[in-house]
Amino acid sequence: MHNSQRLLPLPKVEDKVGFKHTKIYELIRAGEFPSGKLIQGKRLWLERDIDNWIERQWASAS
Repeated sequence: MHNSQRLLPLPKVEDKVGFKHTKIYELIRAGEFPSGKLIQGKRLWLERDIDNWIERQWASAS
C-alpha cells in the first residue's frame, strides 16, 4: 500500500499535526479539518488527507 494511503488513528494524527484531540475535533466541527471515517468502530484518517491539510496550512501561514 502506498504510504499516502495509510489509515491513521487519532494518536498518529495528533503527532503529525501537533494538535491534541480537543483541537482536532474543534477544527472538525468548524469544517476546517478532515473528519476521517468510522471504520469498524474506530475513527481513522487517510494519511494523504492529513498531508494535504498540513500543506494548505503551511501555504497560508504568515
